[in-house]
Amino acid sequence: MKRRDEVLVGLLLLVSILVGIFGTIWLVRGGLESGYPLYARFPWGAGLGTGQPVLLAGVTVGYVAEAQLDPNGTIVVEMRISEDYNIPVNTTATVVPVGIFGDQAIALTPLRASTQYIARGDTLPVGAGAPGTAELLARVDTIGRSVADVAAKFQVELVENGGIEDLRSTLAATNQLVMQLSGIAAQQSRELSLTMASLRRSVSAIDSTELDSIVGNLKRTTANSEQLTAELTATSQRLNSLLAAADTGTGTVGLLLRDPALYQDMRGLIARLDSLTADVQ
Repeated sequence: MKRRDEVLVGLLLLVSILVGIFGTIWLVRGGLESGYPLYARFPWGAGLGTGQPVLLAGVTVGYVAEAQLDPNGTIVVEMRISEDYNIPVNTTATVVPVGIFGDQAIALTPLRASTQYIARGDTLPVGAGAPGTAELLARVDTIGRSVADVAAKFQVELVENGGIEDLRSTLAATNQLVMQLSGIAAQQSRELSLTMASLRRSVSAIDSTELDSIVGNLKRTTANSEQLTAELTATSQRLNSLLAAADTGTGTVGLLLRDPALYQDMRGLIARLDSLTADVQ
């Protein structure tokens, strides 16, 4: 009886484990929702297997139902997409790694937003895949070789060709130049201090009384100049008035300049005066 109970417990435990495994796979594949099929053909799909997720813009929309190797060397993958989701017509499928244990997933990436959707059972175009471990290691190896080449060139230029000695000589010359410039700056500072002191002594030597007298004389000279300017302006205005009157023919000067008869009378008077003077002589 005891032996029989142990066998029953073992069978129940085995059934529980199997139910847990198959239930997990069943839930991963969508549970009761089978979804509609879409297909893709990949040139490489290491680590891609049944039950792995299908992502649309990072959201799980289905799972991988089957992945088979085609005789031409490509992998034909059947995806099951949930009935709740539609895939835009401009979407590409890419195998991408998930996690750090080599698991893969299929990423569906729309190239642009669209309200038109891929028909059920259609085949998606394949996008550029993410670089694998081998490609990353190859790139790291290439970068390492480049760094080694640069280090070798540095060693040749700085060690074998005396570049370090040149740098030391340059630094020594630079330090010497800085010291010389510091000495020149100090000398200029002393000379500037002496000049400022001499200027202060010259300013203090000026008599404030004489300076006030000079300023007063300058003020009087300025006032006299202003008065002279005003008088010259008034004289100029009078001359302009006389010239304007002479030009228009008004006044004595204007009449003399503008009246021909008066000019002839003046000429006759002068002629008679000359005759009278001759007779008197």
